[in-house]
Amino acid sequence: MALIADVFDVILRDTKTKDVIGTTTLQDAGIEFTVAENEVRAGKGNQLYGILHVSRDIAINLTDVEFKYDWLAKQLGQNIVTGAGVGYAMPKWYAIAENNGVTLEATPTSIDLVAIYDEAGTKLEPTTDFTLTGNAVEITKAGLSVGDNVEVRTYAYETPANTQTIQIDNAIFGKGVEAVLETIEIDGEENVVAKIQYQFDNAVPSGNFSVNTQSERNAATQAFNLRVIKPKTSTVVGRVIRIPV
Repeated sequence: MALIADVFDVILRDTKTKDVIGTTTLQDAGIEFTVAENEVRAGKGNQLYGILHVSRDIAINLTDVEFKYDWLAKQLGQNIVTGAGVGYAMPKWYAIAENNGVTLEATPTSIDLVAIYDEAGTKLEPTTDFTLTGNAVEITKAGLSVGDNVEVRTYAYETPANTQTIQIDNAIFGKGVEAVLETIEIDGEENVVAKIQYQFDNAVPSGNFSVNTQSERNAATQAFNLRVIKPKTSTVVGRVIRIPV
């Protein structure tokens, strides 16, 4: 008795750049073969006389529990660029310290991009209600003093040189990659008897994906779907090989 009882491991190879993306942490992985068929019916009772096969579509659907930034780049059809950029701080409450000071976690790029609000929700105006020296803010607004709370809702700051950026361009889409999916065949006693590999020469990542998070801390999965493309000079799109172990 032969069984397939484990999820695929996957590698995606860019044949132009030679970059390889790989994963062994998939929650589920499937290959969907869909054949378009037209039935030929005729005669009394409209009986089935034949089936005309029109086309075969192959879709690869992967769900990974581990977040992979390079997968995201392939879905967007972009390369990852490394270099300093601009980030934005998230809202945080600060208690005004001595000398009416508030020390930010990073140095803002400009005082005009610092948004501070008091507890009543009133926005403090740059220069008029606060000043900035490096990452040190001095609150000068009348009515605010040491111990009062202010909310620094955001400010722009320069990110480090090893920051990675993927550009989102609505005119650029994912390029084809070579896809190899491997699982194992076991016998009735759970002994591994072979490796089963599905190899596809050109699979294009789908640009459709979603990013979902929730308040309860849990691992957000990453979906990665591809469609297998026919080459110009052949009808062969891939192969299945069984490697004895």
